[in-house]
Amino acid sequence: MKGPLATMLVVATGLTFFTIMNYMHITTGRSEGANPMLMKKVQEQSKQLAEIQASLSLLAGGKSVKKLPQAQESSHEEVVNHHTDHDVVPYKTEDCFWNHHPGTSLGNIPEMGWEHCGTEGTHCACEGRVKYGRNEKWVIKAASGEVPCMTGHFAEDPAPGFVKECQCEVTPLRMDMTLEKAKASCQELAHRCKGVTCKGLNTNCGPMDGVPYLDPEPALHSYTKDCISLDHKPGGGNAGKHKIDGEPTIFVSMAAFRDRDARFTLRSMFTKARVPRRIFVGVVCQVYPEDPQCIPERWVNCSMDAGFCPSDQIRQRSFHASKAEGPTHARSLAAAMYRGEDFFLMIDAHNRFVQDWDMKLLEMNRRCASKKCVLSHYPQGLNNSDPENPHPLGTPPGTPLEGFGTVSYLCGSEFHERSIIKNSRAASVPVSFEPRPQPYTGAGLLFGPGRMIIEVPFDPFLPFLWDGEEFLYNARLWTWGYDMFSPSENILFHHYYREAQPRVWAEKSWANGKGSPAQNLSYKRLQYILAAPIKGSNKRLVPENTTDHAIIRGLPKYGLGPHRTIDQFWKFARINIKDRSGDAAMKEHSGFFCKSFSHAKGPYIVPDP
Repeated sequence: MKGPLATMLVVATGLTFFTIMNYMHITTGRSEGANPMLMKKVQEQSKQLAEIQASLSLLAGGKSVKKLPQAQESSHEEVVNHHTDHDVVPYKTEDCFWNHHPGTSLGNIPEMGWEHCGTEGTHCACEGRVKYGRNEKWVIKAASGEVPCMTGHFAEDPAPGFVKECQCEVTPLRMDMTLEKAKASCQELAHRCKGVTCKGLNTNCGPMDGVPYLDPEPALHSYTKDCISLDHKPGGGNAGKHKIDGEPTIFVSMAAFRDRDARFTLRSMFTKARVPRRIFVGVVCQVYPEDPQCIPERWVNCSMDAGFCPSDQIRQRSFHASKAEGPTHARSLAAAMYRGEDFFLMIDAHNRFVQDWDMKLLEMNRRCASKKCVLSHYPQGLNNSDPENPHPLGTPPGTPLEGFGTVSYLCGSEFHERSIIKNSRAASVPVSFEPRPQPYTGAGLLFGPGRMIIEVPFDPFLPFLWDGEEFLYNARLWTWGYDMFSPSENILFHHYYREAQPRVWAEKSWANGKGSPAQNLSYKRLQYILAAPIKGSNKRLVPENTTDHAIIRGLPKYGLGPHRTIDQFWKFARINIKDRSGDAAMKEHSGFFCKSFSHAKGPYIVPDP
């Protein structure tokens, strides 16, 4: 026998012999009492022996198990990775590791949870417990490795007549076997990992602040400490706990398609912010080689003496424009770069900001009449004939963006043949002291708490969807308990009329996608999530028990929320979805919200559903 196993056996044998001899000396000692120093030594040797025995079990292929919260058991044998095909949003929680050795501790342990691992008829890879069923009807069974997600395996059908799924019980804190892998994981997790610690002989592990990493025994296990998952803790785990000089942070999500204006938008964002260090950006840059890049060139390589370099705050994912699949896919990629900032802001890539826009947004959030406030609208138009000196649309050159007297208000919707319903044009209303309540959100500006994007991630499985994608995300937010409001003043202006600018729907990839099976399935997926009925009927457009993978994949993660129902939303928005009547069928801006709040000065009270 050679290597670390033999070495540790020798050490363990020696420790066992000396521990026994010392214990005998204590128990057979003189009547005046045992030697306190000797007793302490025995206790230390016993502790070392216990650790080595656990490591021996690991090296020999055995299991060393410790009970976790909620009685979940886990093994040292392998790294458990429940990353499935629907988990496109890369929060790296599958790389967050936890060692189950006795005596170790970890703060901020997120709650256990259940994660989709297979649809009925497929297989589920799971270690621990797996449940089979749907909604509130489940059968739970122990699992090790790959198990069939089928009624026969679970011996009973918890929901006859419906398509079921399998979910694996997981903890977002996972174990690792080698120091090198733990180190790499910690670096990738950025500020969510506070360091690496390890167990074993002759190891030297420490935090990420310059302490060297030594791993003479690579088979010995390590773990990252105080590593906080964003996926599995309600409210986003560590979301909302990253202050910059005591100031709350804002993550800005921006998807750009061949947008020559993206670099000007970024420059305006940072130069007009009151506290630019609090702004972090995730950019999806879809370009051809000849197109301008999204990040200003002068920011790419800041000089050493630069006091502040905005590119340090920008995370970018860039790919060839021919791969574009429409807005929902790009937005899901941009939002995936969120790293636990206090607030989340989504915008388009052709805007100009007003001075101190970040302070204005935070103040509006403070005045909002809801603890789960989402601010959203279609920003007012921008005349961008002179990118260096833009002014509001319809005003003479030189008119400042600040102090503009009206804001847009998303108070109306309209029925649509394929998406069933979509936002209608925004109304223009006077600036107000506090945000107005509304039933809808738009993608041009969407602002809310950071936990919002964890609880309601953007759906990456809606290729080439255009009409209705905003409304679908809005319905998901509302059923998660979020309340929608219009910004009470302008924080940015949008360049709607971009002459001679490339458009995604003019691209070959989009032309091939329009009317394609992929796009048709995206509309069916939207109809399925919204439980949309056939007009004049209670029968659903897409059957509830459909087994089409493209329609049901990733649900319920990308489905409706647990706090309100979609039927409650229709009532709140004054829409009769069955008969296609109500506010969405009325003349533009003549529905309940438009009439009730457009010119009211407040204070505003959110109406009951």
